[in-house]
Amino acid sequence: MFGSPAFASGGDPSDIFSDTHKDHLNLGRYIGGSEVNDPASYQSGLPTRKYERKPAILCHESDVGDVDGCAWLIQKVADANCPKGALPLDPLYVSTREVVDGEPTDWSGWELVDNAALCLNPADLKAEATKAFKSLTVKPSPIKVQPGGGQVLINMFTVTYTDAVAQAFDVSLGEGDQKIPIQVEAVPNTFTWSYGSDEGDEGFPLTTTDPGKPYPDQTVTHTYTHKGPATLDLTTTWTGRFRIQGIPGDLTDPDTWTAIDGQATTTSPTVHLNVYEKRPHLVEDALK
Repeated sequence: MFGSPAFASGGDPSDIFSDTHKDHLNLGRYIGGSEVNDPASYQSGLPTRKYERKPAILCHESDVGDVDGCAWLIQKVADANCPKGALPLDPLYVSTREVVDGEPTDWSGWELVDNAALCLNPADLKAEATKAFKSLTVKPSPIKVQPGGGQVLINMFTVTYTDAVAQAFDVSLGEGDQKIPIQVEAVPNTFTWSYGSDEGDEGFPLTTTDPGKPYPDQTVTHTYTHKGPATLDLTTTWTGRFRIQGIPGDLTDPDTWTAIDGQATTTSPTVHLNVYEKRPHLVEDALK
């Protein structure tokens, strides 16, 4: 279905959103294959238009209508140059029917859609990718503390850190049997640490883009000044990005990805600590 690119976009079929369903991605005009993929073209509740993409090499076959000359279409496809990260598309065909007295007529033969979309660009999918990102369950960042064991010392720095690892999700956009696979990543952006205690040692909170590091390379620390129980909380904000799967690209290159608007927020499970004081004690010299 996604073999060869189609030709230049323009006109109504290039509008990825239907006029009456601006919040619904009209993938039918891009990938076809379903009788109900164009919500804007209905009569009496029945679809009157459907789309399908076929390789340009098939343009001479009778079931795809009259493609004058045919060779020009094959050449147009061969000369197409989709931008980086875009999905090449085959030529687009449309079939129509009428609804008379509540009854649908037979579908017409397939006809080539002039000026149909050439490529499916990530920007075309951004709204749907944003919806998908909002529906994902992002795992909270783990809280790591040194010293461990839930015991920390008063008036000495406590090391806190977490993992700054992106979370990847495989998502399919669209409905029915024709969908577009994308990969969505949630990338940690900011970390807000709250170092509370029952003695009122509210401390910060401290917000940073640094996830911190373990001792001896620590970068995020807190010094408790009161003994007793304390709590440690972490809130992480996540930005989103996505790419169309199957498109070659370096996943470490930011240009491979398209940013998603907005952000997600997670709250890590509270860690309970005990802040204690370590005092020296004089003891009798046992060697005497």
